[in-house]
Amino acid sequence: MKPVLSIWILLSCLAVTRSFAQTKPADTTVKPPVQLKTVNIVQYNFFKDSAAFREEYSKEMTFRRPKWYEVYKITAVDIHKLYQVTQFKKNKKKIAFRHMLLNKEQEMYINSIYTPSLVNKVTRLDGDSLQLFMRYYQPDYSFIKSASDYDLYAEIKKQYGIFTRVRDSIPPRP
Repeated sequence: MKPVLSIWILLSCLAVTRSFAQTKPADTTVKPPVQLKTVNIVQYNFFKDSAAFREEYSKEMTFRRPKWYEVYKITAVDIHKLYQVTQFKKNKKKIAFRHMLLNKEQEMYINSIYTPSLVNKVTRLDGDSLQLFMRYYQPDYSFIKSASDYDLYAEIKKQYGIFTRVRDSIPPRP
């Protein structure tokens, strides 16, 4: 009796699902095309970006710890400057932050000159090998600041020669 009952339940389930599938109306309406938002691409300008960066952090960039001799006036002591001079930890953090901002600005300058498209044009590297080469053989800020385009191309070519010899021994991403 049980096999007949289970077959009957299975057939009734199939009949119910088939009737639901047949009663669904077909979607014949044509939808209008999707309109995407306009995207304006602006070429990166390091000098504009650097000026905005310096303006944003102007207070931190111009920080200078007051000197001890500035505390004393002819007949009085400037309490506010005395307080600023004695804030050793705070002054140290502000100076370290200024150095970090200057290093960030130098890094942004290097990244604006030493681009993947430039390295690809000189070495024909792409993908992971391009990223690996750019990370391990990035020139210094002082070199990029003083080098001409030819000097930069020659340096990339020289470093590429070294890279091809030691490529297998360089560890991938840490």
